[in-house]
Amino acid sequence: MRFKDINNLDQTSKEINKQYPQEKKRVARKKKKNKKNIFLTILYIILTISIWSALFYYGYTYSKEYIDNSISEINQINNLSMENMEKRLDVLTKEVKSLKDAILETDDTLDDSSDIQEEIDKKLKALDNQLKTLERSLNILKEAPNGQN
Repeated sequence: MRFKDINNLDQTSKEINKQYPQEKKRVARKKKKNKKNIFLTILYIILTISIWSALFYYGYTYSKEYIDNSISEINQINNLSMENMEKRLDVLTKEVKSLKDAILETDDTLDDSSDIQEEIDKKLKALDNQLKTLERSLNILKEAPNGQN
């Protein structure tokens, strides 16, 4: 009995299809439209992903270039500062050496003059303090990271 019902249903659906050919066309158009909608949805998703990927890539390259340029500028400034510090350190070292040499040469003649000796000692101490400060600054600059990748 069931088999007869299935055959009966199959026949009735064929009869309906014959009676309503417009319905069959409408169903076919709807399937075609659904396929078209799916295609457009996939196309929009791919396009959106492509645009975001391009934005991310160009943002990354721009920021990397900016950071690299900044690091390069900082390194150049540090190098100039180190050169200036080294020059000042050399000048101060030469001045201290010349003062020590002058003291050694005039040590015999200036034993009686304590005022001149005190002034020279003050000047030597001041130059030594400047020399220590410059050496500390130079060490700080040398210890600063280069920042190169």
